[in-house]
Amino acid sequence: MTESYRYNCVDKSILLPIYKKYYVTAYFRLVPGWLTANMITIISTGFVVAMAVVAFLFEKAGLPLHAMIFAFCLHNYLLGDHLDGMQAKESGTSSPLGEFLDHYLDVYNGAIVLYTTIVFLGPVPKEVFLILMVLNCIAFAATMVEELERKELIFGYLGTLEGVLFLIFFFISWLIPPLRKLWEQELFWGYPAYWLILIGLGLGFLATVADIVIRIGRIPKPFAVFIVCCIGSAFLMQHHSIDLRLSWLVLMLFSGDYIARVMNSYLSSQRHEYPDILSIASVFLVLAVDLSGWLNGDMSMLYFRILLIWLIIKVIYSFIRTFYRFRKHWHWTNPK
Repeated sequence: MTESYRYNCVDKSILLPIYKKYYVTAYFRLVPGWLTANMITIISTGFVVAMAVVAFLFEKAGLPLHAMIFAFCLHNYLLGDHLDGMQAKESGTSSPLGEFLDHYLDVYNGAIVLYTTIVFLGPVPKEVFLILMVLNCIAFAATMVEELERKELIFGYLGTLEGVLFLIFFFISWLIPPLRKLWEQELFWGYPAYWLILIGLGLGFLATVADIVIRIGRIPKPFAVFIVCCIGSAFLMQHHSIDLRLSWLVLMLFSGDYIARVMNSYLSSQRHEYPDILSIASVFLVLAVDLSGWLNGDMSMLYFRILLIWLIIKVIYSFIRTFYRFRKHWHWTNPK
């Protein structure tokens, strides 16, 4: 596929044509001709990483300063996520490596945005966080699985663009006291109005997975195994009260490793790879031990810490393997 590479994408987003024509294009005039699309992708990801740093170092809910930082970072991330494609097209440097970097890094960007949003909104029940995180991982994986199965990416009418724009406007509205009070007002059963954001995210993830499964017409076995492992891991995390940050890291990295495998399968025209076999085996083994009543909290915590280290190694390996395979497409500057 590398020799006859073509980026096949159908984007039905309602706002995309307006956003690109009247907003992204204005910024595109400021992008230097020598700056590569891949570097734009990496720079835009840096803004999301900055959100994670703020959430990690200052884990406090509802601070207006955080809202301003998150809105700024999300704006620049979203802008860069569209500028890189325009730059690749303008410079004639579209490549499988560019697609891999763009969509693979979005796996982590999506998980970080979800985590920082939940941290910002304040104490959220652990089970709600795990449900949203699992749905997020499955939705991102489903998108890449569909590309592998149908040889094209399809984004719906309400997709990532609309979701990120909504979050940007939410964080901006939080800076306005009257609007912030509206968000904090009780909505139902004692929950504040900003819980609508969590509900909307969950429904969006579910709708994405449902649409993709309907279009594919089946759930491929490797993807089914991935789903079962995600749900099984989340069950163990909830049952043994595993730290939220550790739970988030494990689910994100397990998802990242599998999606790297799926993208490598697609870009190299190979068979659909299963998730990491050792991770699969360990999850099923620990689930069996837990159901038998032999697993306690300390053992479970130790297991997930070891799994985290293993997944870090696997993610690094998966990334290097794919990057090395398409290394000839990396450019430090664009061709003149």
